[in-house]
Amino acid sequence: MWNINSNLVGWARRLCPRGNIMFLSACLVLAACGRGEEPAAPAGPPLRVGAYYWPGQYWVDIAHRKGWFAEAGLAIEWVDTNADYFGSFDQLADGSLDIVNMSQFDFLLFNARGKPLVGFLAADYSNGAEALVARPGIDSVRDLAGKRLALAKGTYLEYIWTIIAERHDLDPATVEIVDTPAETAPDALASGAADAFLTWEPIVTKALAGSGGVKLFDTSEVPGISWGVFATRPDLRARREADLHKFTAVWQRTTQFMKERPEEAVAIVAEVNHTSPDEARGFMAIDRILDLRDNIVAFSFAAGFDSLHGSSRRMLDFMQQRGIVTQRPDIPALFDSHFVQELADGTAEK
Repeated sequence: MWNINSNLVGWARRLCPRGNIMFLSACLVLAACGRGEEPAAPAGPPLRVGAYYWPGQYWVDIAHRKGWFAEAGLAIEWVDTNADYFGSFDQLADGSLDIVNMSQFDFLLFNARGKPLVGFLAADYSNGAEALVARPGIDSVRDLAGKRLALAKGTYLEYIWTIIAERHDLDPATVEIVDTPAETAPDALASGAADAFLTWEPIVTKALAGSGGVKLFDTSEVPGISWGVFATRPDLRARREADLHKFTAVWQRTTQFMKERPEEAVAIVAEVNHTSPDEARGFMAIDRILDLRDNIVAFSFAAGFDSLHGSSRRMLDFMQQRGIVTQRPDIPALFDSHFVQELADGTAEK
């Protein structure tokens, strides 16, 4: 039975050792159309897809269990990247991986630094999956003035911090940043090296249970502040366009299934990930899984946080103001909406 985290339980999967590679290519089965036809065999080598335990990728667990990749004639090599999520971006850029669900900030950062990637599908956006937690006695964001905050500098977490400070009328320069890997940020609070930390789930929930800290903010307060984008390299898009169409078609089929039969979907995710349905369902509640309609909006040119283009402008402004990047990429060139648009038009390749 396929399982990309057989040694872990629940949310701890995000911290599992690297290198657990699953080959998900399919034994061809008779299509359920009633005509006895077989799906087309995969036309090329497996697509190497970076995987980690996150609601935006739940659909893959479900699609594989249902046999929908096989029906689409698509072979996938699933590479577990839970131990080093940020490292998977380098693997995508250097060709070790073919598709990764990236945080939007890091997707932009790679492009601005001359490592071209293209986003072709919006998988999810944070709806509380990142949170700011402080030690007892600090009761508001503004109380952090003059204090120390643990977060991973130069990542999307630092960007989120500036948005938090802006919304609470706090000059972020009044807070000392303690550069800390996201996975160990709570340790800085526990040791006294910092007065607060900013990181993602499930690390936040575990830290709150053990530290008695106070949650000051989570990303449910700013929908669209952090999108998850399935990205690939431009050369692979050119060579494997038909397979990317299949990938997005399976995504659409599965997300629709998740909406129509949510309890069955949650049960599959829980079984595959060796967790409880309550845990899997709870994780979904703080990270919005996007469907086709959401993607039409995401690839539009809406302002602010309502689209990839609008939120990308804000992120690139931040990067340039902070000196993180010097080159500003052309935003429309970074996103390829035609895969989503063809699904909406009903013209995507089968």
